[in-house]
Amino acid sequence: MKQRRHHARHLLWRTLVAAASDVAMASGLYPLVPHASMAVSRWRKERAGPPGQVRAALREWKVAVALSAARPLGFFGLPGGDVQGPRPIIVVHGYAMNRANFLPLARRLRDAGLGPVLGFEYWTLGKTASAARRLAEYVDEVRAATGAPQVDVIGHSMGGVVGRYFVQLGGGDGVVANLITIGSPHAGTDVSAIGIGRANKELFFGSTLLARLRAAPLPRRTRWTVIWSRSDALVPGARQARVAGAEELVFDDLGHLSLLASPKVAAEVIARLRAPGPPPPPER
Repeated sequence: MKQRRHHARHLLWRTLVAAASDVAMASGLYPLVPHASMAVSRWRKERAGPPGQVRAALREWKVAVALSAARPLGFFGLPGGDVQGPRPIIVVHGYAMNRANFLPLARRLRDAGLGPVLGFEYWTLGKTASAARRLAEYVDEVRAATGAPQVDVIGHSMGGVVGRYFVQLGGGDGVVANLITIGSPHAGTDVSAIGIGRANKELFFGSTLLARLRAAPLPRRTRWTVIWSRSDALVPGARQARVAGAEELVFDDLGHLSLLASPKVAAEVIARLRAPGPPPPPER
């Protein structure tokens, strides 16, 4: 099963974003500045943060630099693309990123015999609804090519919101056996205000998109797991990351990107994907 490639019109903006991201990560602008800002905010509110915050920030810096260097590998397939596991696994990257962010997790999924692991690429400066529609099309392609009645979807950051939209509003309930969102701003994040494109409005607190998702019924057939960390400086705090009614896994010492590289997170993801899937929806 081929993984979707970038369209030619995406290459210029991706190059510019990649250059800006590489500079920010190599210099420590990210993650040190957001983590310091989060620490100051907690101090002003007289709220104690989880232990090991300095180590968490330094670990996040190390992971951010490594994933930034691996960005060109996102133009190729992920490890586990040829695994014949229980169901295809489609990973959905975050804002201005690509599938290379999932390299550490994809290797662990492959080693666990899960897959095939396939990366879905989308235009993160556009509408979340448009990305969800393209995700639905890709899911149909994967099911047709593999003969699998269901897939699993793992979304990181904005990618989790795209997956959520597909499951709740795009007909994906039951077609997706497991939806796992990692570090996703389900109730918004103020960091989106400094972004460009539609996401800076759609992922901000109180947006129309987030209100629509909040009002939508929870999936009845898809199992949904929300994973977040108290040390995530881009989607900070339970209010932004939680979803009432979904299973919740919380970590103390992982940054926004470190969640994807963590063996602890991978073990929880693997445990859920190994479980028998819920029955697929009836054929129309």
